[in-house]
Amino acid sequence: MALIVENGSSVSGSNTYVSLAEYQAWAAERGVTHTGSDANLTTHIYRAMDYIESLKFIGEKANENQSMQWPRLGAIIDGYEVDGTEIPSQLKNATYEAIYSTSISNSELAPLERRTQSEKIGDIQVTYANNSSSRTTSPALLYSLRKLLIPLSYVSRA
Repeated sequence: MALIVENGSSVSGSNTYVSLAEYQAWAAERGVTHTGSDANLTTHIYRAMDYIESLKFIGEKANENQSMQWPRLGAIIDGYEVDGTEIPSQLKNATYEAIYSTSISNSELAPLERRTQSEKIGDIQVTYANNSSSRTTSPALLYSLRKLLIPLSYVSRA
């Protein structure tokens, strides 16, 4: 399957907000290198998009037949409404960060594992690290998404 980039016009069959070349340019600007093939990197893009598309975004889909969550109507970022044919830069940045996290085996969709502080085989003893997260999180990804997501404390009426 080929990458089909959503550009804000509700592209039929779209499956990403960024192209392979766009991601590679973003990564190069930041000194991020990848040792795998373009096919391998494309797989990371698909996996990152699985995560991005699972999120609850502000606003509503621009039309009912679009493949992806964006473009959206009624999405307000920094006090300004995002045009219904726009893919916001914050979303592209979040997508880049999600791809990078996935490429370094830190996908937000990866299974959670406990971090072990110590282990003993005879008479089996395991000690889990105090206050350790079960997954490494990416502050850059969370920062990129903060203006695009519905707050967890948001309450709506049916």
